[in-house]
Amino acid sequence: MATTAIDEQRAEPTMDDRVTAKDATTNNNNDDVVSTSTFTDSSSSDDSEGEESSSAGNVISTGLKRRRNTTEASKEGDNNDSDDPLARADPSRSKHNRAKTYTISATGGAGKPYTLARWLEFLAGCLIFFLPIPLVVCQIVACTLWEFADQATLKLTNKGTALNEWCDRFWIYKRLVQHPKDTFIVNTTIWLGLVLPAYFCFEAVAQAKSIAEGNGIIWWRAALYNVVRIGPMYRHFMFVYVLCHKEAHSYGKLFSMPHRKYLGLQYAYNYFIGFFHGVLPGPFTESHIYNHHKYDNDSDDVYSTGAYPRDSFGQFLRYVYIWFLYALNISSIAKFFEEGKNSRAWRCIAGCAYYAAGVGLCARLVSPVFACLYIVYPLVEGNILLGAVNYTWHAFIDPNDPDNDYVNSLTILNGLNFTLDEEYHVVHHQYGGVHWSRNKELYERHVEDYKKHTASVFKDCNLFVIWGMIVAKDYDGLADNFVQYEEDESKRLSRDELKELLKQRLQCTTWSY
Repeated sequence: MATTAIDEQRAEPTMDDRVTAKDATTNNNNDDVVSTSTFTDSSSSDDSEGEESSSAGNVISTGLKRRRNTTEASKEGDNNDSDDPLARADPSRSKHNRAKTYTISATGGAGKPYTLARWLEFLAGCLIFFLPIPLVVCQIVACTLWEFADQATLKLTNKGTALNEWCDRFWIYKRLVQHPKDTFIVNTTIWLGLVLPAYFCFEAVAQAKSIAEGNGIIWWRAALYNVVRIGPMYRHFMFVYVLCHKEAHSYGKLFSMPHRKYLGLQYAYNYFIGFFHGVLPGPFTESHIYNHHKYDNDSDDVYSTGAYPRDSFGQFLRYVYIWFLYALNISSIAKFFEEGKNSRAWRCIAGCAYYAAGVGLCARLVSPVFACLYIVYPLVEGNILLGAVNYTWHAFIDPNDPDNDYVNSLTILNGLNFTLDEEYHVVHHQYGGVHWSRNKELYERHVEDYKKHTASVFKDCNLFVIWGMIVAKDYDGLADNFVQYEEDESKRLSRDELKELLKQRLQCTTWSY
């Protein structure tokens, strides 16, 4: 299949991968700053959205001062970071909204009495999580068995990778994409944007016919569709969400001009492909860029983990509710209106209306049960998994330095069953829109800082396994997979010291309500 095993395409960056860190977008008040990157683009000036042209002499800076928007940063401008090609991420720099004094809780407030609001969060999270979880578990088991069976027989996932590597030779593939290492996206988009939607339409016709004949919904067909949709070892799921993420950070510029304009590919993943997998327009294109990366898990981040001790499954259930408010654009709309970002709020509202119209159309043309099984269920399933993903990315907070990016974001070396180097999440928050092929290089550039800060780095793990160890308070398992960079054994933390450190960081909260 065209979308599988793309990770094997990862290549070392070359001098052709030219990129700069810059302010992405500012509003009239100059407070909507996020970090991103630009690539050489053959598009017209009308499509540039204020991008800067890159040149061979450009260097990469962390962009943290610009992202954090301090007065000092605004005075110093771009030259401060770009003067030093080895500019380091400085965790002491104040973030956008952190002129205030922190109230740090080492115990995470776990002993505080539950207010009515906290109980409602918990109960809503329980309903969202436990009602569909039997289906989600069966689906994950099925896609895992599919992967094992494929590897033991036809190895279609390997053939998909080989096909992408073979297609990479053709000039048309390189002309279609913005970055030369993204040629795999062409076949991936054909699979996710044409083949799977065609399968969806085929299912709609088949189910409508069955209902019209008085036989009702064919349940096994719905189950099979959702297994195929998520893919072997949930590969399709990963590529949909990762490419929605990448598309948002590139401002819809995964494909090159004029193809993305005339073929409708500017936001193909967030506005079309994502619909079949539970992605509304807005969470990635608006909130993730202009809220999450602006506030970096602080109290103004609409899906912050900082109010909850993360080593608790009960607290994760509260977080599920918070995550779904974000996934449905609800909390983002309220936040953007509160900040006077009305245009962003209205775009989120339009995204909700678009999704609701799609659900309503399917319910009318086929049946409400069809709409629930084929459209609403993917939203619930996908966001339960994504809630666990973000909970894990930002599970650790340094009580002595809450702004410390090396602790606050997770890194997984040799991560299992993830894609496009998403596991370098510290790099992603330091260099918000940098191309995925640079992540390893940028991680290695700052490896001494990872060592100095005893960064949240694990190895040879699946992200969901780390999530399981976190919510189960499995400090031994976390310690087994934690990376200590110190080569001198006598200077390393003992096992008990490491477990205590991880416990403190998981239980530290920076705000509450």
